[in-house]
This record gives sequence, C-alpha cells and structure tokens, in this order.
Amino acid sequence: MRLKDVFIEVLKEYGIEFIGTNVVKVIKSKDPIKTMALLVANGKVNICYPKDGAVFDLNGNKSNSKAQAFVGKCDDIIIERERIVNRYRFPYVVIDCRFYDLHSEKEKKKLLLQIRQTLNVVREFMWDERLIVTLNCGCGVYYPSVEDFLAEKNFEKVILLDPEGEEEFKGEFADCYIIGGIVDKAGDKKGWTSKICKILREKGFNVKSQRILLRGDVIGVPDRLNHIAEIVLRVVLDGEDVENAIRSVQPYTVAKWRLRKVLHEYTVRVRVGDKTFRVLPKSVFKEFNWLNLRISDFYEVCSEMKYFVVSDEVMETIKRSKWDEKRRCYVLL
Repeated sequence: MRLKDVFIEVLKEYGIEFIGTNVVKVIKSKDPIKTMALLVANGKVNICYPKDGAVFDLNGNKSNSKAQAFVGKCDDIIIERERIVNRYRFPYVVIDCRFYDLHSEKEKKKLLLQIRQTLNVVREFMWDERLIVTLNCGCGVYYPSVEDFLAEKNFEKVILLDPEGEEEFKGEFADCYIIGGIVDKAGDKKGWTSKICKILREKGFNVKSQRILLRGDVIGVPDRLNHIAEIVLRVVLDGEDVENAIRSVQPYTVAKWRLRKVLHEYTVRVRVGDKTFRVLPKSVFKEFNWLNLRISDFYEVCSEMKYFVVSDEVMETIKRSKWDEKRRCYVLL
C-alpha cells in the first residue's frame, strides 16, 4: 500500500469522493491525487472544508461535481496530516554515505544524482521524511550518521542491502532498509557495504544483511541506489515478487549483463569444414522473459559473443546431423 492508497482510504472514510484544490502543481500533475497526498504528507498543504478550485474524483479525473473537501493553504482543517502518515507502517530508506570522501569527483557526482533519484522513488511510494541521508545534500532528512538515526528510533527490525549479504532478500518487511551510498566506477570498492554492516554490529545495532538475487545470482540486479530502493518498495509496499520488481526497474544494459553470462548454455557447437561455431535458435529469446530485454538486445549480445542465430527449422536440421563425440559438436558436411 502506497501513500496515495492510504490518502484515498482516509478520504473515503470521511465520505469524501470529490476533492478540490487551487494548487497549480496538483492541477497540472499527471496524478493529482498522488500529488495531493505527497503535499499533505510533506506538510505543504492541508485538507480543509470545501472552497473554490478545480475538482477531482479519487481516480484523479477532473469533475464538475461539488467538492466535499479542499487541499491547499488553509487552516480550517477537517483531516489532520497525522491520520494519513500514521495510518500505515511505512519503512524508512536510509542511504549511508560514510565513505563519501573516499569517492572520486566523478563518483561523488554520480552518487548525488542517485540520491536525488532515490528521493523521487520514495515520493512515488511514500513522502520525503521516509528518506534518511547521512550527507547534507538537500534530499530527504539529514542525519550525521546512521548510528545517530538508529539510536534515536530504536527499531525492531533493520535490513542492510548488500550484494554480498548473508541472507537472500525475499520481501521481509523491516522498519528500515539501509543502502550503502557507494558508487564504484573504479572497481575498487568491493565489500564496502559489508564494512558498514560490520561497523553497525560492532556498535551494538542488530542489523540483518541481505542480498537481492535474480534467480540465484546478483548479476542482473541493478546496483544504482534508486533502483535498489524501488525494488524493495515494490516488494514490501506493492506486494510484487522480487523477480518481477527487478525486471520492472532493470535497465537494458543490466539485463544484457545477465544474458551474456547465461546465453552460452543455450548454444550448440557446429563444425563446418575446419571451423567451429556456436549456434542457437531465435526462439531462445522467449526463454528470457524474466529479463528486461528487447529482441535487438538479444541480437546485439549474440553478435558480441559471435553466436549465430538461426531459425528453429535450421536448428532441427543441425541436430539431425552427425555428432562428433570427441569434439563435442555437430558436423555439417
């Protein structure tokens, strides 16, 4: 359940089916109800008695009906913000930036961009206060350290997401999900997220270390902070399974990483004269519907790996040809 769903649920309990506003940001929004919910949760506007303005039904469609409530800068509040933000157990997403100064300038810029993008993700599901950042960059809520935040909140369950985590993340709900604020363009930061877990445990915090896997492997799982946050929130708030959540946010580039690793399993070796080739049928593409791939990506990877793609009919012909046990290949005369 997202913030928007909670917002609608509370409005319905008050018998509100049509709500007005004069907030330009809401009126121009592609999803006016979600924008209303976010602004209310962020304390920017209130829910008050009806006033003049544009009117929307709870599906976000403009309506000529009479508004039963109003969202805007007003003081005659009929639904307190707390009734919405405290209605459902929303988790915190925490970005631990303790290693920020050890990044290169390019990596720092990438990290700041990913933090901003993570805030956008959090706003899709919750509101700004649910993002905690240990870097004073104007996104979410700043804390000097994750230790300060955890000590203040005293959570029952905390999960740190680590590609080398001890357990597999399968959608377990936690009060707080920690993501390492690490961008590794140089390839020299392996294990840094695990260091965060070790430090937190040494300081007495009970933290689970979990890795997100795609069919048993971290390859194919996006590593950008915003993608990790979205995968987790899709699973714990929307109820998606982990694989579908990964595929929903997986960039084509990352999907191709996984394809490169496993594609050889679908090829056969074919010898023509004194040359040997690896061949696979076009229909193999359908086997990878669990990856976010286009057919053009499939052909691109096959070309890179020098695999020949043939029709299923040609593949059947190949498999009826002579088999060379010594060379482990089919022989075409």
